[in-house]
Formats: sequence, structure tokens, C-alpha cells
Amino acid sequence: MALIKHIVLIVIGCVCSIMSIVYADEVVIQHDPVHVVNVRYTGFWKVNCSNGYGVQIMSADKGLYSISFCGPGGCFDPGRWTPNSAIDGDPAYQVISPKEIKIKNSTYMKCTDDPTWVVEKRPVEQEKELDCSIKPSSKEEGVLIAWTTDVRTTTQFGGGSSEEKTTVVGSFRPLALLNGSSLTESLGSWLYKDQPFWNILSPTSGPLKLSSVDSFVDHMNDTHCVYYGTLNNTNLPKWTLLSSKPLPDVFHPPTQNDLNEFYKLNTKCVEQGDYPEGKQPPCTKPQLLAISDINKNGKPEYWATEPYMWDTGLTVWESDNGKLIELLSICVGCSD
Repeated sequence: MALIKHIVLIVIGCVCSIMSIVYADEVVIQHDPVHVVNVRYTGFWKVNCSNGYGVQIMSADKGLYSISFCGPGGCFDPGRWTPNSAIDGDPAYQVISPKEIKIKNSTYMKCTDDPTWVVEKRPVEQEKELDCSIKPSSKEEGVLIAWTTDVRTTTQFGGGSSEEKTTVVGSFRPLALLNGSSLTESLGSWLYKDQPFWNILSPTSGPLKLSSVDSFVDHMNDTHCVYYGTLNNTNLPKWTLLSSKPLPDVFHPPTQNDLNEFYKLNTKCVEQGDYPEGKQPPCTKPQLLAISDINKNGKPEYWATEPYMWDTGLTVWESDNGKLIELLSICVGCSD
């Protein structure tokens, strides 16, 4: 009888070992004795499935996967963005669920099982060009909030033309419209040359002026207008917040207590950009720019940069009982 029990245990052990085999394109994970989940990593993964970029995962040699970042210009060659990997058991990857993987501090969801990445060029005859002309007469009610960022070059395709168009985008970028206690995103279509703007942290220091304004049609993701300009003072630090009217006593620089509280509540840190294997840069934390109480409720509002993998946006948070509540999140350059 003891011999029979021993044989049965050996057979059960062999079956369990077979169920744990890793195949080239499919991993079989046994979570409990009766429930088996098939995780197939091959496919295309994005932070948001509407994005025009993401991660391509394909089967490679030796039971591994190639993991490549793809965007409007195509995909990295296999092994260049990150080395081929089995994914399971690799500390560089955190498998959250069969449809979610954390890669380089960003969480990607599986959008399709097909890893093919095709940059579609929409037929010219089906596309109607968006009117992104500057309209100073269409001025919105309220105060325009803007900031300074870096000068960048962007290449766009589409809009009734068979050729790509390259635009040098100025460092002045509109962000939001402040109207009383209301704060909403604004494209800034009513910018005009010589328009004055004040530093929100020193509104009595006198205005700066826009020496130029311009716009272009951005065809990344949903087609939309982008408005930008150049200030007569080009030496402002990056992320300087500006307003189209002076706002005394509305904003103030963050104190040390503000900084301590904000970074206690916001621990985000993002590895930005691409980098050679083995030369991972330090991650980037949000930068606290200003404090306000627009809602007049006694709860501080934190105006801070929001680092993403490929760009930096602005998020306005409100502190509420030890939690940060998002009031507004904008990334004006994320599709440039």
C-alpha cells in the first residue's frame, strides 16, 4: 500500500511540472490546483489604447520576447530599446495581470494580440484641414495661464498634403483659463503679438510681451490645434508660470512646509526618455511650482510639473485630508 501511494505522488509531481513549462509564445501559470491562466504576451501594449505610440512584444529566439517601443517614426529594432526577455522572472518587468505590464515605470495595457505596428497615413481626400488660425477677437472670459518650456521641432504629416511639415515650436505655451474659481484647459487661440503676460509669482514686476505667436495642426492621435509663441525675454527658467493679467495675492512660491507635504503625498518618479542599456538615468520627480487657493476653501492647491516618459505636463492638485485630488491635468507638448 505504501508503494502505491509513493507511485501516485510521483505521477502527480510530474503532472505539476508539465503544467509549469514555459513555451516560446505562451506562459502557463498555475495560481491554484484547479485554476490555470494562459498569459500570452505577444501583442501591442499602450499606456492608453488611443495613444499613437506603445510597446510591441513579439516572439524571439530561445523562448524569449523582443520588446520594442514604437511611435510615429516606426519601432526600435528588436533588442535595442531593451534586451530580449522571457518577461516572467525578469525583475525589469512587473506583470500586474494578463492584460497589464509595468515596463520602465510605466504601466501598459494590452490593446491587441497582433504586434504589427503600422503608422497609418489618412487618405488626403477624406481629411478636412482644421482651421487653427489665430483669432484675437474670440477672446475667452477669464485669465489665461501659460508657461515657458523648451523650444522644440515637430514633424507632422497630413492635412491635405502628401509631404511632411516640420515646425519649430516656441517656448511659450498656453495652459489653462482661470475664471473666478473655475480652472479649465485652454488652447489659447486668441493670443496676439505684443500681448502682455505677468509672472504669477511676481505680478508687480511688470509684464513681458509676446514677440510672436503662431499655430499648427497636430495630427498625432486626434487632430487638434496647437498655439504657441515667443516672449521678448527668452531667459526665463523652464516651467515659469505666467498670466495674461496680474494676479496679486493669488499665487505664492512654495514654502518648505509646502514642499514637505507635497512630496509626502506625491511620490511619483519617472524615467524619462530613451537611454542605452545599462545607462539608466535618475528618475524625474514632479517639480512644485506654485501654491494657490483659487477655490477659497482653505485647502492648498499645488501647481506642479507632471513627468511622463516622453514629455512633461502640468497637474494642479488640491490637498484634502491627507490625499491629493487632481483638479486639472494638461500636457500641451505630449503629442508634438
